[in-house]
Amino acid sequence: MRTLLVFVLLLISPLSALGAEARPRVLASIEPLAMLLREVLGETVTVDTFLLPSQTPHDSSFTPSQARKVQQADLIVWLGEDAEPSLAKLMARTQGDELAMLSLEGIYQREMVAMEEDHGEHHDHNHEDHNHGPLDPHLWLSPDNMLQLARALPAQADKLGLARETVSHAVSQFAARLVAQRQAIQAQLAPVSERPYISHHDAWGYFAESFDLQQVTPISASTELSPGSRRFIALVKQIEQQGIRCVMAEPESRRALLERLCTGQCRIVETDPLGRDLGKVGYSALLDNLANSFARCL
Repeated sequence: MRTLLVFVLLLISPLSALGAEARPRVLASIEPLAMLLREVLGETVTVDTFLLPSQTPHDSSFTPSQARKVQQADLIVWLGEDAEPSLAKLMARTQGDELAMLSLEGIYQREMVAMEEDHGEHHDHNHEDHNHGPLDPHLWLSPDNMLQLARALPAQADKLGLARETVSHAVSQFAARLVAQRQAIQAQLAPVSERPYISHHDAWGYFAESFDLQQVTPISASTELSPGSRRFIALVKQIEQQGIRCVMAEPESRRALLERLCTGQCRIVETDPLGRDLGKVGYSALLDNLANSFARCL
């Protein structure tokens, strides 16, 4: 009997593995896009993420295994060349299909405020007072952008061997959940919407605009840079004058720098805009996590 059971298991196991292998392979460039794909497409596809947990979209070097992921994917979902220029070089050699968020109609593209690293001007993001910088690549922090991406998935169904009607129904369900979630987050953040905050760089613009929050005061142009002396002095003065008590810190932020600026009753709340610490969850979990972080910080 035991021998028969082992024989049966040997027959079943390859079939189960084959079933998993037979699923279309969808590669998301970053974790938030993978979250959306998991939430909408569920187990009908195998979703993988291109970026490693230690990487950000700003990185320019990738491993051979990452290059193989691009070659083996049936569909690659990414932000687009202007938001992920380094990945664009690999994308040029891919054999599979690709879906770039920036290629879709209705995608909101925000510009980052151009900053010089050593100046004392106050960047309050009034567009008429400042020069504009490059595209803000954090497109996924706009729920409207992610909804547009979800609505583009039914057109990819045939390529993945999925029923278009099934994918369309899943997108409709996602859209309904997103409407309810946005209303809940709007109500959650309304009491703190007028409170100012700072962050190492301008990473939260899409989320802030989506939920009527104040725009962040960035310390530097990126988390790889520190402010010059005049910029640092100006920030200290601004924090005191405006009573800023919140620092939204990304994992890559320089903690020592933030602690020098954030003293007394000021709070430093670390939150990853990529949601890399949340596990294999859906996009709704990322939105809830960001909303809770802002509510706690502000």
